[in-house]
Amino acid sequence: MKRKLLITVMLLALTVSSAGYAFAGTAPEDAALKPYLTDIYKLLAQLLGGGQEPGDQEQEPGGQGPGGQEQEPGDSQVQSQTAQVLALVNQERQNAGLKALTTDTKLTKVAQLKAEDMAKNKYFSHNSPLYGSAFDMLRDHGINYTSAGENIARGQKDARSVMKAWMASSGHKANILKPQYEKLGVGLAYDESGRSYWVQIFIS
Repeated sequence: MKRKLLITVMLLALTVSSAGYAFAGTAPEDAALKPYLTDIYKLLAQLLGGGQEPGDQEQEPGGQGPGGQEQEPGDSQVQSQTAQVLALVNQERQNAGLKALTTDTKLTKVAQLKAEDMAKNKYFSHNSPLYGSAFDMLRDHGINYTSAGENIARGQKDARSVMKAWMASSGHKANILKPQYEKLGVGLAYDESGRSYWVQIFIS
């Protein structure tokens, strides 16, 4: 009973804080309020057992994490996997008669930051409690675009597995095969148990 009451109070506090942002017209990344919302989110996530959130438009593709049975891969393996994702995306685009996407250093940095944020703070959502949406992150990092999209996934063991999951989902597949997109940033991070978090950010 006490746990349910505390969860209700925390939900109310988070709702009030979010409403305050909207009512005051302050951007979500306001430095004065960020720490409070982040702390509330983390505590709520712990109380709810993991803090899983649905994506803004997409559900998490299937796949289970390693369950702590593997050590966190090093940077070279992460870079290898993300490079494979780009290659597989371009293979799918070539098969569809579309122009290949190019990688972009700043875009890749944003995708990696988002992946690390999800892994560290144990949430799964297109909207970061710390950074806001992918569109907020692009703006904050000075990346100009005319259109943008984001795919996220968690638990898949490698590039082929995550691409298979994304291509099996109509919304994710639409991003991968959108003719207008020109650049792609890919991020990959692991939480403390070894579970993977994948991010694709597309722009044109």
